Amino acid sequence: MEILRDKPGFTPVVITPAGKLDLPDFKEVWNYRDLLAFLVRRDLKVRFQQTVIGFLWIFLQPIIQMLIFYMILGVFVKIPTDNVPYPVFFLSGSLVFQLFTQIVNSNAYSLLGNVSVIIKSYFPRLVLPLSATISSLVDFLISFAVLLVFLLANHYPITDRYFLLPLLLLITVLFSSGIGLLFGSLMVVFRDTKNLLSYIMIIWMYLTPVMFPMSIVPEELHVYFYFNPLTSLVNAYRWVFLYQGELPGPGDFLISLSVAAVLCFLGLIAFKSMENRIVDVM
Repeated sequence: MEILRDKPGFTPVVITPAGKLDLPDFKEVWNYRDLLAFLVRRDLKVRFQQTVIGFLWIFLQPIIQMLIFYMILGVFVKIPTDNVPYPVFFLSGSLVFQLFTQIVNSNAYSLLGNVSVIIKSYFPRLVLPLSATISSLVDFLISFAVLLVFLLANHYPITDRYFLLPLLLLITVLFSSGIGLLFGSLMVVFRDTKNLLSYIMIIWMYLTPVMFPMSIVPEELHVYFYFNPLTSLVNAYRWVFLYQGELPGPGDFLISLSVAAVLCFLGLIAFKSMENRIVDVM
């Protein structure tokens, strides 16, 4: 090692076991930014490989989902949406939950789904969930463009409320990443976690006011819905897009940001402690 260390242009990589409370090396992740960019391109390309319309599916997916729920809940069930057209109402909520679901699932499967790459070469494993998160954000931006078309077509103008979106997006990404990394760490040891996760996400969707407004939920049940952080987030996004409801106060935002940051911190620690164990248990 000492002989190699003296060679010009050679930088040794020293791999040490992770401690129980170690965080990933973010400086090392930055050094592998070219790999990160490659993985993002790969994720976006592979997802629509051998499809007829390719990337157009990113536009069509939210529209098809909206049409299905519109026919079931907007036409047949006729769920009240506080005088907001149901397609716009649904898209404004599903946009948030879709981002949450994509980040959670992609982060959760980032280790288990890339075992063949992990066992062949060394790189900071955090690059895997990070690339998946960036890919999910690309999908979010395209779905957001679809939503804007519907908003403008229904006379909902863009106002200064949109300046709040970066903060809401930050909270959403931190919260989603934390949940996803925690589940990803569990999957390394307990493989049946992936089956449990699919059911948890379905239940989570029905406990989030995506398809219905909080106004139809009995007052005595509101407290239980607000145990779900996504309830406040969806309502805040709709306050921006549809001018509905009341915006949570600064204290509420601080609490939400703190909870999201803590969950993300715990997820990073759990991910770091499990990222190398996956090779041993495969």
